[in-house]
Amino acid sequence: MSSAHSAGADTPIDPIILREAAEWLTHLHGGDAGPKEWEAIECWRASSPAHGRAWQRAEALMGDLRDLPGGPLRATLEKPAARRRHLLRLMWLPLLPTAGWLGWQQMRVDGERWRSATGEQLPLTLADGTRLLLNTSTEIAVDFNAQSRTIHLLGGEILVTSAPDPSPVPRPLRVLTHDGSVRPIGTRFSVRRAGRDDDSRVVVFEGAVEVDALGRQERVNAGQRLDFGAGGMGQAQAHAGLTDEAWTQGMVVARRMRLADLVAELDRYHPGFLRCHPDVANLRISGTFPALARARSLQLLAESLPVQVRERSAYWVTVEPIRTTP
Repeated sequence: MSSAHSAGADTPIDPIILREAAEWLTHLHGGDAGPKEWEAIECWRASSPAHGRAWQRAEALMGDLRDLPGGPLRATLEKPAARRRHLLRLMWLPLLPTAGWLGWQQMRVDGERWRSATGEQLPLTLADGTRLLLNTSTEIAVDFNAQSRTIHLLGGEILVTSAPDPSPVPRPLRVLTHDGSVRPIGTRFSVRRAGRDDDSRVVVFEGAVEVDALGRQERVNAGQRLDFGAGGMGQAQAHAGLTDEAWTQGMVVARRMRLADLVAELDRYHPGFLRCHPDVANLRISGTFPALARARSLQLLAESLPVQVRERSAYWVTVEPIRTTP
């Protein structure tokens, strides 16, 4: 499948855009897309050169699949929509290895993997009794061996409730992100690294953690949070209480938040594209929004601000200023 990997390979593409292209590929070639969906992908593809390159790479992958000789893989492509969608979800991975930190995730991290879907929160209990909650669109790899217990956060957000190691020789527990490591000290905490350009953030609700990044170590106690990433390590500061913990209950709490920032946060739970029009981006809003109930969150936005929700399709939604007709 060399052409899928090489199409536009010399020009780096944001892995988030590649993932979006792959999600469109899965839906549009799943067998049940209608005219509105095809119109929406055309708008998405034309919205920037990077989107166009990502879509070319996705189409190249589809071309390679269609050129396969007869066999089980080709036969699956010719099966009903549900099985074809399942195959395509597996096949989007070749789009990503050249894409910076996400390529590092896919190629260099060992361990058993779990991934939550967009709009899903996934609870897990690991072999040592540690409990996890994976937020929307989160991927982890868990590697437990005789010397250590390691959770790789490949993208997204997790809530960790650590447990004492049952091994006769206690093994340290660490959460690794692309930016550094977080070592809990009998605690309940969250770690977030939602996108390529985001810093990592740890928020401690109980106990304490030790963050090791960029040649520095910093202790973060209950009631504090800390950001660390390419720009350096910040200082531990008081976290925002319910605002930082609300996602564990499937909610987003806004306190005089820019509308664009709130829409971007809700978009993480939205299958497709939820966007904010620039003309209303700087409006301020406060409230509690059910992130896992998209229709209700959008209704609350429309009731709270002079905006309207425009649905081009189930996968393409824009929050816009209210248009008045002469």
